Amino acid sequence: MLAFIVMFLIATFAVSQLTSIAPHLLQGDVSRGDLVIGLGYAISTIAAILVLGRMIYSSERSAGRVKRRVPFFE
Repeated sequence: MLAFIVMFLIATFAVSQLTSIAPHLLQGDVSRGDLVIGLGYAISTIAAILVLGRMIYSSERSAGRVKRRVPFFE
């Protein structure tokens, strides 16, 4: 449970940082450093969401509620 909470907090923080960089990116006045930082936050957001999905899938599978297996999470 602690791992789930930590991953959720990481994903939430990364998304909040992405939303602060997004207006600069859309206006076209983002610096190269901010772009690299934004890319890092995007990668960490995607990774955290995938880990959270895997955690939820494995808990649902162990409870017997998965009817169709997802090969990506197996």
